[in-house]
Amino acid sequence: MRLLLSSLFLFYCVCVHAQVTWSEDVAEVLYENCTACHNANGIAPFPLIEYSEAQINANSILDAVGTGYMPPWPADTTYQDYAHERVLSAEEIQTIVDWVTSGSAEGDPTLAPPPPVYDNLGFITAPADLELFMEPHVSAATSVYDDYSCFTIPTGLLQDKKIKAFEVIPGNPEIVHHCLVYIDEDGTSQTNTSGFCGGPTEGLIGGYTPGANPTVFPSDGQDFNLGVVLPAGSNLVFAMHYPAGSQGQEDQTRIRLYFYDDATQIREVNTSPIIENWDFTIEANTTEEVTAEFNFVPADVSILSVFPHMHLIGDYIESYAVSPAQDTIPLVRVNHWDFEWQEFYFFKHMQKIPQWSTIYGKAVYNNMPGNPHNPNNPPIDVSAGLNTTDEMFLIYYHFLAYQEGDELIDLEELTQLPTSVAEFGSDEFTGLTVSPNPVETVTTFSYLLKRESTVSLYIYNNAGQLIEKLIDKKDTAAGHNTTDWQPENTLSAGVYYYSMRVDGKATAGKLLLK
Repeated sequence: MRLLLSSLFLFYCVCVHAQVTWSEDVAEVLYENCTACHNANGIAPFPLIEYSEAQINANSILDAVGTGYMPPWPADTTYQDYAHERVLSAEEIQTIVDWVTSGSAEGDPTLAPPPPVYDNLGFITAPADLELFMEPHVSAATSVYDDYSCFTIPTGLLQDKKIKAFEVIPGNPEIVHHCLVYIDEDGTSQTNTSGFCGGPTEGLIGGYTPGANPTVFPSDGQDFNLGVVLPAGSNLVFAMHYPAGSQGQEDQTRIRLYFYDDATQIREVNTSPIIENWDFTIEANTTEEVTAEFNFVPADVSILSVFPHMHLIGDYIESYAVSPAQDTIPLVRVNHWDFEWQEFYFFKHMQKIPQWSTIYGKAVYNNMPGNPHNPNNPPIDVSAGLNTTDEMFLIYYHFLAYQEGDELIDLEELTQLPTSVAEFGSDEFTGLTVSPNPVETVTTFSYLLKRESTVSLYIYNNAGQLIEKLIDKKDTAAGHNTTDWQPENTLSAGVYYYSMRVDGKATAGKLLLK
């Protein structure tokens, strides 16, 4: 009998120990991978900051994670390494599966990690150096034809500026299929709302598509600074695409621009659809391949990023280069194309393309009736064109002249979202003080506990990424307590956030790092 009781007790302990909970297991996974979009101000349809928010959406989370639909990162990470990849590990996926299938328990809320802080309506929290709005526009798209309109926006600049980062924010995300941003250096372009304006033939610097992040050019703040010159007296041109069915809805898209100091020397980045093909038709009830190539790159170049683009029946797309020595240089491969999630994929390390190399592109289109994304039932022939229900085969690249050592630079460390050193808030939370703030070399968190408590204190950057765990689920004595933070010297100046839990209650505030 004693042996039986011991066995049952052991079984009970193992089961309790093995139970996966929100507080101890799942919250940290979602905070690190999901809440940049799934927060109250994010683009996702519901937030996932609190347990109650995750619990009510548990089945949706399981389905999205189990199918690989979330987090959104269509590029194949076994083909090439990119900066800031949104990919869950097998262990993280299993943690979510176990949590949902075992009942989505909360666990002990005092053991939950402090949540990241999001207080912005865009991804970049810093005030822009220049913010420009296009004029309000009511979509003229019909039930059949899309609306392609171009809007010229004078910059009003009296001297040249060097762009470090920019973010395009659609005024009406439900109807903005894309916005391509061009620089008109002469300032002579005119707004064109004919519905057939695809944009200028040169001057592209980037843009917005569903799922895209802001464009942040790499910089170490010293002698390695990439960017784009915005000339005095120039215009920006927004080439807008509103899909069929959006007629009558209004949009006013804007752009936030962030500049280097005038004295900063930069290497200028170019943007171009090096791979494109406009001469193809995908016949109904077929799966067909389309290719293109760019022969003989005229000089050594460094490719910073790649942006593949297709429409609804796109199924697969890839690009690679082959050097004169017959070495293959992988650039991008999307095994399962998703029209809703497109962006410039910035490489973790720039890819050197030697002189006289050839760059290749290949795409596969599925025009079969079984394709759930096919807009036509039954299928019809689909040709290259501008409408969403037409098709495209374009691969854009950010590139620049190669310099020795480019391929060795870690771009992930140099492409953090810019922050401001001009704004910070004093602490307003009872029982917690942070001094000094702004922070130069070290700051001290001081807090008074009325009783012994479980305390966690994390530091996040302004993109919600965890920087450091100062205290992690520590049983802390009652009375006055202090914790020092000495930032790593690799952290860039700007705005950071502290997030603290005391017996499950969360408190957060802003830090300025000089």
